[in-house]
Amino acid sequence: MAANQDQIFDEQSQEATINEEYKIWKKNAPFLYDLAISHPVEWPSLTVQWLPKKETPPGQDYSIHKLIIGTNTADNEMNQLMIAKVRLPKDSDVQQDPSEYKQNEPSGIGKATGESRIEIDVRINHEGEVNRARYMPQKSNIIATFTTKGEIHIFDYIKHPSQPSNNLVKPDLKLVGHQKEGFGMSWSEQKLGHLVTGDYDGKLCIWDVETNSPEPKQTFQANNLQIEDVCWHRFHPEIFGSCGDDRHVRIWDTRKPSPLSDIQTHAGDIYCLDFNHFNEYCFITGSEDKRINLFDMRNTEKPFHTFESHGDQILSLKWSPHNMKIFVSSSADRRCMIWDFGRCGRAQTPEEAQDGPPELLFVHGGHRSKVCDLDWNLNEKYIISSVEDNNILQVWQLGAHIYQE
Repeated sequence: MAANQDQIFDEQSQEATINEEYKIWKKNAPFLYDLAISHPVEWPSLTVQWLPKKETPPGQDYSIHKLIIGTNTADNEMNQLMIAKVRLPKDSDVQQDPSEYKQNEPSGIGKATGESRIEIDVRINHEGEVNRARYMPQKSNIIATFTTKGEIHIFDYIKHPSQPSNNLVKPDLKLVGHQKEGFGMSWSEQKLGHLVTGDYDGKLCIWDVETNSPEPKQTFQANNLQIEDVCWHRFHPEIFGSCGDDRHVRIWDTRKPSPLSDIQTHAGDIYCLDFNHFNEYCFITGSEDKRINLFDMRNTEKPFHTFESHGDQILSLKWSPHNMKIFVSSSADRRCMIWDFGRCGRAQTPEEAQDGPPELLFVHGGHRSKVCDLDWNLNEKYIISSVEDNNILQVWQLGAHIYQE
């Protein structure tokens, strides 16, 4: 009984701490952000990605962007793949005086002109939870999802009605090759229709969606443990990476049966990896050990640099599509952090060092539970979307005065 009471007290104390931290963040947010929107969703989303196109309505002071999210429901509720419409002020890349901000629920902090908001534009019935959803780079209307049964479902979302009329699930194509569910999913930017996926049984599948074949083009067996993430290389169409619960990162060439590199430098499961958009040799990995490792593919015996500031496991990370040296990470510690490896080794005052290492550019503290996934907006610099476990979708942009320092 005493143990249960102690646990209840600890949970209540932690919740009180989280709420107090959120109040402090909300109070200071107008001085730190050019944009911050916090939008409640009916169910948690494990996945988020900006679609690449934006609309600019004539005569309006805002532009319209779209996000891919999905549901993680309970009690046999129908799951859905969803497209959210996000209205952003046109001048979102211009710093403004904090006095020009206003706060409004549930949107959060936006410009006094061109008020921002989020609404669900398309709902498509989905079989089970949407573990991961990603669009094809060459055809952004084509979206792949990883289901809890291990199937990969392909949707052409513009062919589906904006609201389902019944409970039928009708993907445009089902890809069958995995026996277990997974989260690893990446489209090739070099080869039209090529998709790599990794499951919780250590199996990797390469698909060619353009052929409409339900079977994988190739398969690889990384291990017998969970694969957590996969990523195609952005310069070499045959190269991709995988990582997982065996604490290994593997670099694969589709022309060879065994990995080109097998890297083990983390002290915990590895949950995410990403290849740089500008430098063909750079990639990063995030782990249960709370560390992010930066690697040079020409020498993978040890990391080029290790980034440390998160207080819990790293769940997602993405290189900036606009700056070679910048990436963002999310964690179970409720934080998103923007890093600039060009600042590594920069001299700091003792006061600056208390806030973190010099390469830590910004900490987003607006979430109150673990941050499952995040993504950079391709059209607007430093605008990021992030989703947390507590039914919240956020869109935010750090203040220009921070990244222009």
